[in-house]
Amino acid sequence: MINGIKIATTNCGIKYKNRDDLLLITFDEPANVAGVFTSSSMPAAPVVWCKKNIKQGSAKALVVNAGNANAFTGRIGEETVLQTANKIAEVLQCSKEEIFVSSTGVIGEILNANLITAAIPEIFKNLDNKETSWDKASRAIMTTDTKPKLIKKTCLIGRIEISLIGFAKGSGMIAPNMATMLGYIFTDANIASNTLQNLLQEVTEESFNSITVDSDQSTNDTVLLFATKTAKNNEINDSHAEELKSFKEALYEVCLGLAKMIVIDGEGAKKLIEIEVEGAKNKTQAKEVAFAIANSPLVKTAIAGCDPNWGRIVMAVGKSCKEASPEKIIVKIGDHVLTKNGSKHPDYVERLVHEYLKNSEVKISVNLSLGAERSVVWTCDLNEEYIKINKDYRS
Repeated sequence: MINGIKIATTNCGIKYKNRDDLLLITFDEPANVAGVFTSSSMPAAPVVWCKKNIKQGSAKALVVNAGNANAFTGRIGEETVLQTANKIAEVLQCSKEEIFVSSTGVIGEILNANLITAAIPEIFKNLDNKETSWDKASRAIMTTDTKPKLIKKTCLIGRIEISLIGFAKGSGMIAPNMATMLGYIFTDANIASNTLQNLLQEVTEESFNSITVDSDQSTNDTVLLFATKTAKNNEINDSHAEELKSFKEALYEVCLGLAKMIVIDGEGAKKLIEIEVEGAKNKTQAKEVAFAIANSPLVKTAIAGCDPNWGRIVMAVGKSCKEASPEKIIVKIGDHVLTKNGSKHPDYVERLVHEYLKNSEVKISVNLSLGAERSVVWTCDLNEEYIKINKDYRS
């Protein structure tokens, strides 16, 4: 439990029936806040709002709606965010810039601000700090997700126990540099907002920015990290401080855990695929090759069918790395070495690889033999269910 936080959810009628679609989280005292956002040139109105206000580093509330992205909605969308923030700030008697707003759902449809503002008086009545409220929060922001995504961790700063709680949503339109995913992490640690920002950016690169479901980057991607400062440790304002080591590890575990949950819940997914590229000249090269493999529909469908068609992996390497040499690259699926000296490995047994691919978690490894850098990304298989979900999404 993290002191100083209250949570409530309700149904405000945006899209869904018989489930909550609006989440409100308030902080008894202003929390320090950090955030990372989509790099899309078409950011949604809530993203523009949060990016502008994250610089002041203080938050009194978070409000999230599901069912409508409030993206590509022009001035009307901006007004909806402003009305929402003003209404909540009025109740909390704080600055509207301390209200952080997120939306997820269909792009390009006008979000009726009245649906949200009309629900605010009622949702404030339901605020509480029960342990079960975190599960409700994670469920209220779901769209095509099949399950909520919630992780809790503890660590130490000095001798003081620190709590972290994170939840996220995401299932489709997932790609690096943030994807259609919303992620929120809360801690009671006393850490300065600029230090939180440095930590979040660092762990995001190796977690949320290392996953892909379908290579499509969203307009709404947001990850926010809030610190209530209720744990009473001395404020930390250096992201390299030795006393932050345990916290940073816990934050990474929360972010990576949520990122993997999103991939596992990829629309129609049955398998989690880990792709490791090593022997690269630099990190950028390693990550580019890893994502070329992860985003290949041919690779993903082969994994879905348990087909050890490793030539598709070679294809993805070749198109993404012009320096790669057929004679030098080494490709593995699980522990099975597939290539040697520019051709199929003489000890390759397809039947064994086929059996391995029946597992729910699969690993693909590529050594480029060009240097010493590596990168790991995660994706999922691609099957008929993904098509069905997306062709019926608005019906």
